[in-house]
Amino acid sequence: MKLLNSCTLSLALVLATGCPGGGQESASDTDAGSSGNASNSTDPTGGQDCSAVMVPAIDESSCMPLATDYMPRMNMSMDDTWPACISDSGTYTLVAGTPGAQARIDAYEKIADALWRKQNPTPDDFTFARDQYVIPEGLESRVARREDLHEDPVPMADWDPQVDSDKQCTVAANVTKYPARCIGPSAIQPILDDAFAAGQAGTGDANINAARIHGALVWFLYLSTYKEANTCATETGEDCDATWAYYTGGQSIEAGIGVSAEVKAQSVSTHERIHDAILGVRCWRDLNKGAMSEYPLLPDLPQDQVDLFNQAWEQLDQGLHRGFAVILRGHMQAYVDAACAGTPYATEWAFLQAAAKGLQPEAERRDATNAAVLADLWAKAEPTAEEVAAGITALDTIFPCP
Repeated sequence: MKLLNSCTLSLALVLATGCPGGGQESASDTDAGSSGNASNSTDPTGGQDCSAVMVPAIDESSCMPLATDYMPRMNMSMDDTWPACISDSGTYTLVAGTPGAQARIDAYEKIADALWRKQNPTPDDFTFARDQYVIPEGLESRVARREDLHEDPVPMADWDPQVDSDKQCTVAANVTKYPARCIGPSAIQPILDDAFAAGQAGTGDANINAARIHGALVWFLYLSTYKEANTCATETGEDCDATWAYYTGGQSIEAGIGVSAEVKAQSVSTHERIHDAILGVRCWRDLNKGAMSEYPLLPDLPQDQVDLFNQAWEQLDQGLHRGFAVILRGHMQAYVDAACAGTPYATEWAFLQAAAKGLQPEAERRDATNAAVLADLWAKAEPTAEEVAAGITALDTIFPCP
């Protein structure tokens, strides 16, 4: 634990400048978890009294993979319980051609460069970013139908027979009736639509609008990686490729872009564990292919292979939860640093209010007491550094390991 004062620095950055009056740089401008831009809002100056604020350092020293996990890195697959497969080299091998999800992450990177990786984006920047967002078969098309597979599915009795099974959350009645399952159109899309419209109109703080877009898209990518792993087994083998592309942007484990870069900036071990799990799903698909590269679907396979898939999917789920948590943690740390130093922190809070609710249901399933701490925090308009630091402790308790 580290006591913070009003000239605190991020735990990850120790700068040699002095206390107030010395022009010290805030960690919110430099920390890897920051949204990377300053707010124009009227944040208070002079810094909060942070003499009692304690922020724990990330400690994953006790984290160990399960004996049942797939572990391809550094020949660890020799020691796991999985049969030999195509993923044992530690490199992802495509099932089919370049996945469409790769283009969506390319668009995400362009949106990031136009908005939250710069200060004070202009209405033209928001227009350019929205053009990337609405490319046909791009991000918007998937946000509009994204389901949270952690929630109960829309009952078949409520399906629209004119709509494909994987698009039932494009039906307005289902969005209204099952908002937790239809989370893309019910929660993520409204944040994006509102923030893009405000940014294009020049309404409000441009950096805050950009941060809201950033947070909503991170939430979407977290859900999309998990979803595509499922349909890799239940619908089409090509969705294994989409799982990998949504997380890495079609890059290697060392050079991932999109959300993988944001996870890696906070916790290399969490990033590696997510990548292992994605390779585990691909391994399972390789172990279950028929003649002529046909891919039998999960319901047609024996129970031991159903169990093996669920093992890999759960490994991925655990990694993604921790990955989402460390991204939130980075922004929470940046908020604390900025609030204590008296520098702007409103963009960090805008990101967190857009993204954090995406992890709240899993937090409540795991630990009701600490989840309540987080729920109270997200409901605040402008929490103190001490309150956000308490939220970091709650987050670490709920999601301690990848």
